[in-house]
Amino acid sequence: MSQPSGPDTRPRPLLLRGGVVADGIGTHTRQADILIDGPLIRWIGTGNFGRGDHEVLQLDPGSVICPGFVDAHVHAETPLFTDGRVDGALAQGVTTLVVGQDGTSWIGAQRGTVDYLNRYFAAVNGPIPADCAMPVAEFARHVNGQLSQNVAVVASHGTIRCNVGGQRPGTLTPAQRAAARAEIEQCLADGAVGLSSGFDYLPSAYGDVDEMADLARPLTESGRPYVSHMRGNGPRVRAGLIELIAVGRRAAVRVHASHLWGSPNDLSDAYRAADRYSVQLSHDMYPYRRSSTILAASLLPKEVQAGGPEATIARLRDPAVRADLHKAPTLCTEVLDTFVLGHVPDAYADDVGLSITTAAARHGEPPGDWILSLLAEARLVVSAHRDRPHFTDEQLRWILDHEHYTAGSDGIYLGQCPHPRGYGTFARLARRYLAQGPERGYQLLARHAAANPAAAYGLTRRGRLAPGLAADIAVIAPGGLHDRATYEQPKRLAGGIALVLVNGTIVWRSGNVVPNSRPGAFVSG
Repeated sequence: MSQPSGPDTRPRPLLLRGGVVADGIGTHTRQADILIDGPLIRWIGTGNFGRGDHEVLQLDPGSVICPGFVDAHVHAETPLFTDGRVDGALAQGVTTLVVGQDGTSWIGAQRGTVDYLNRYFAAVNGPIPADCAMPVAEFARHVNGQLSQNVAVVASHGTIRCNVGGQRPGTLTPAQRAAARAEIEQCLADGAVGLSSGFDYLPSAYGDVDEMADLARPLTESGRPYVSHMRGNGPRVRAGLIELIAVGRRAAVRVHASHLWGSPNDLSDAYRAADRYSVQLSHDMYPYRRSSTILAASLLPKEVQAGGPEATIARLRDPAVRADLHKAPTLCTEVLDTFVLGHVPDAYADDVGLSITTAAARHGEPPGDWILSLLAEARLVVSAHRDRPHFTDEQLRWILDHEHYTAGSDGIYLGQCPHPRGYGTFARLARRYLAQGPERGYQLLARHAAANPAAAYGLTRRGRLAPGLAADIAVIAPGGLHDRATYEQPKRLAGGIALVLVNGTIVWRSGNVVPNSRPGAFVSG
């Protein structure tokens, strides 16, 4: 690939010449050039564009020009806030990341809620200074001018619920619900692109259909989605989808299922039910069978987690409570053997990558006792990956091939051994779709990894390649996009992205970040 003359921050238009275009609109790729003028695409076509005052970047033969990929579900608040980019995503051609997921984010949090989330969800989203609040507008102001990628934010139900009602279980009072709805309306006014819930996490888990339908109604006018980490997946996915569709039906809003998995029969039935009730349904998922999250939420009953981390830690140190916990099905050896430690205190770093049962054996303790002690000592800041033996390849194929599938890595970029999905989701999808041949496969990749997620969140200027749309572009080298991250080496960057442009400016070239290139934006359209 030739190098254009002049600096990367170019005042003149740039012509990408000699590539194959997968625009996310058609069914097959086509040979075409693309003219970029400032932050927008001006022209796509073949032949001589003319002698206009533009630079030419001649692509290597066989290069594929895709819309910049949109990660529909990712936990990237901290790297975007501190570094302005996520290299693991950028190396895969991701130009826009949608954060605020699972109903639990410090974006939108008041000071007391920041303090809670810094302890409860630190292994996923990381901490920020506890003495500052972080409304959506403040986050947007902070990252403005600092980003190499775009960021979109969904309002987080659990965060807002904590703002207005603390960590108290049960239903919100009428006054608290009105306050929560007012906060959601303010988030949307400040540029949020949806509302997320996370029913495995507190206090979002205390919300019911009535509460969620009421709080989701402000989404109706803007056409933004209600996005849910549902109360059920896998064997319980039917119940989870029934609840999600009920919210969509009662609030008259689009709904989206986060990291969806289950049997094709259950999922097909849900999509038919959504059609019957005129509810628009979509879903995301990463192409891995293992999951990853905070360990306390996976192992401890909600009543043990109630009241916040300090109350939970006190219970974990209570012999009577521990005795009862050992009777819980999640603490049996067979279940604990499915969890692999991803993030632990530094004193336990040698246990990272081991199953809980193997790590406990290293310490000469029964696995149930050892993990409860570790959670207490780590003040709950422990994450783990879990194998899901009931999650079959057939189920994953159905999920990824569905017409309403949107790519979402669920990437977590913290800890000693994060899940490789944050570094390999889009590369794995490329490999999967290209099995159908490059002409159709690259269009499938553009559709599921860019057009669909952009459409799900109402990002109408992104996710496709057409004149007048944002010049968010990923150029895939002739050798293709391929993942390198493994469970053993999860932070290895993907290979095969020759060029990434964000809002018309090059931010990634041939495996490297372009220094001081920060054209990214807080986006809502």
